[in-house]
This record gives sequence, C-alpha cells and structure tokens, in this order.
Amino acid sequence: MDIRKNTPLNGVVYGLALLGTIVGGSLGVQWLVYLCKPLLMLVLSSWFYFHSRRVGDRFTLLVQAGLFFSWIGDMALMFQHRDQFNFLIGLAAFLIAQLCYTMAFAHNVADVPGGPFPWPSIVLSVVIAAYGYFFAGRIVPTVDDGIAIPIIVYAIAISLMGIASAFRFGRTFPRSFFAVLTGAFLFIASDSLLAFNRFVRPLEGAEWMVMLTYGLAQVLIAGGCLAHVLDPEEIRRRAALNT
Repeated sequence: MDIRKNTPLNGVVYGLALLGTIVGGSLGVQWLVYLCKPLLMLVLSSWFYFHSRRVGDRFTLLVQAGLFFSWIGDMALMFQHRDQFNFLIGLAAFLIAQLCYTMAFAHNVADVPGGPFPWPSIVLSVVIAAYGYFFAGRIVPTVDDGIAIPIIVYAIAISLMGIASAFRFGRTFPRSFFAVLTGAFLFIASDSLLAFNRFVRPLEGAEWMVMLTYGLAQVLIAGGCLAHVLDPEEIRRRAALNT
C-alpha cells in the first residue's frame, strides 16, 4: 500500500509530531519544536493531496491552499521569540488559510443545491458571530493601536470560517459536516487561547492547549473535507454532472 495514503501510518506520524511540538514547547526544548512542528502540516497536506488528487476540483485545491498557508503560519510563529514581526507574518498566513477554508466551505454550499431550511446553520452562525464580536471586544482594548486592526480583521476571518462551515448543514454528509464544524470550533478555540494568553493574561498550560486544539482542528477539517469528496454518493453525483 502507498505509505503516502496510509491513514494509520500518517496518523501516527502526525500524532507523534504534535506530541513532540507540545512537549518541546511546554518544556522549552526548542530543538524538539523545530524538529516536530514543521512536520504537522507537511504530513497532513501530503496525506490529503494523495487521497484527493484524483478529484482535483476547486474545493480540494482551496483546502490544500489552507493547509499550505497554515504551514507558513506555523513556521512564522515558531520563530516569534526571535523577532516579534514573525507574529504578524504568522497572523497574516493564518488569515489567508482561514479565507481559503471559508471559500472551500462556501464552494461546497454553492455546489450542492437544495437541502432543508438551514435553521441549525443560522443558529450556529449567530452564536459564532456573537462570540467573535465579544471576544474581539475583549482583546482589542489590550493591544497597541498598530495591531488592533489586524486583530479585528483576523477575528472577522475566523468567524466567517466558522459560519461557512455551519452552512454546510444539509449540503454534505453528516460525518463530513460534524467533523469540519468541530474542527472550525477547535480552530477558533485555539486562536482564542493564543490571543488571550498573549494579550490579556498568561494562562496556565496555554502552550499545550493551543497546540492540541490547533492540531485536532486541522485533522478534523482535512479529514471532514476528504470524507465529503470521497463519499460514494458524492462521487456518483460528480460523475452524473460530468456526463
């Protein structure tokens, strides 16, 4: 079997890289972070690509772009202790990643017509938007004027990602919907912990909590998106549209 598509093997490598990143960050073992953190998105992106390349549509390309810019963000934040400007680079990279995910989810919604009235999506969207508004209102007064606008833009972007994932309700399969939605929530949680720990007050265990929620978020988003495009019903639907 192709090891590039072997889910258990790639899952173990990803899990070990995530564990190494968490342990290295928590204990201040920087060489371990340098070794493990770059592997996270490389392994996940490779696994996603080799499973989805036969589909190769706009949806999968946008998800792949989101994983790529997440890797850029990881690299920048890994060196923020050397130069604080790297934090802004990381912020920008993750902003682009979230926009890619948002466009992917929106493409999914537009690509699959019909579906029930999306009242769960509306409720979830209101909750996500309210959380983004109040959390940004908590963070912005604590930061310098030069970074306030980027923080607001980032809060809007990650809220839109969560809202777009919520509107996939009824437009994909339950397994894919709940995996991506949970991943989006965990991504929001990770960024919230990071922002609160950095700008409001230090949190006990923030280092490992941020990385754990982030690592799980990316796996669920990639896995949920892959479940959507590789589901037999979706494959048949695509084949019917192309005939």
